Amino acid sequence: MHESGIADKLIALARAEAARRGGRLRAVRVRLGALAEASAEQLRAALDHLRAEHGLDVAVDLRLDPGYPGGVEIESLEIEGG
Repeated sequence: MHESGIADKLIALARAEAARRGGRLRAVRVRLGALAEASAEQLRAALDHLRAEHGLDVAVDLRLDPGYPGGVEIESLEIEGG
């Protein structure tokens, strides 16, 4: 599933940024634009699976934005500490 790879990359990038800042990832907000080429439902399922598999206590907010001309992007992170 294409969305599994996207979910893996999103979580890896978000966790790396939290580590770089010396904190713990608490939440990530993701925007799905017109070029996302990903199903929001399948991406949500892939992210939920990752969180359960790795015991991650990270809230994920997926926002559909068909007016945005880009693809999938991390809009914001909530990092505890650091």
